[in-house]
Amino acid sequence: MSITLLRTAAIAACLLTPIAGGVVAQEIRTTLQISPEGGSHCIDVPDRQFVQDKQLQMADCDGSAGQTFAYNPANAHLTIGGFCVDANGGQPGDLVKLAVCQSGPSQTWRSEQRGPFTKFVGLNGLCLDIRYGSTEKGALVQSWTCSEVAPNQLWRVSGK
Repeated sequence: MSITLLRTAAIAACLLTPIAGGVVAQEIRTTLQISPEGGSHCIDVPDRQFVQDKQLQMADCDGSAGQTFAYNPANAHLTIGGFCVDANGGQPGDLVKLAVCQSGPSQTWRSEQRGPFTKFVGLNGLCLDIRYGSTEKGALVQSWTCSEVAPNQLWRVSGK
């Protein structure tokens, strides 16, 4: 078995836990690091300001509270600092933001495994994406048309 397959299986095992004959999804805490071809930076809440409508950006990975998200596969919510990551309208190019969690479709991010990476597919089938395919720190995070090979849509999820 390849290392990639073992890593994928380990992540899947973190997401599912058997309980009393059924399977229950578990929330995982993780940084969201873009693929090496996408710049290897992490999604960051600028200045760790967890406030309504705060936009997200890319920064050097430091594992801080401003980069530690929780993903719950049961409801497909991606949260940080008590807020949900929101698609903000869900049109291509709309910048994602922090919003009070309301369980609506703009706050649902289905995870799809792509080898050692994960795509997050949200409202209207759009993916969590780095704006303009930038590899620079400070680049904003948006919703964009999903692509099978776009490195700016492939996220490394490492459960904590």
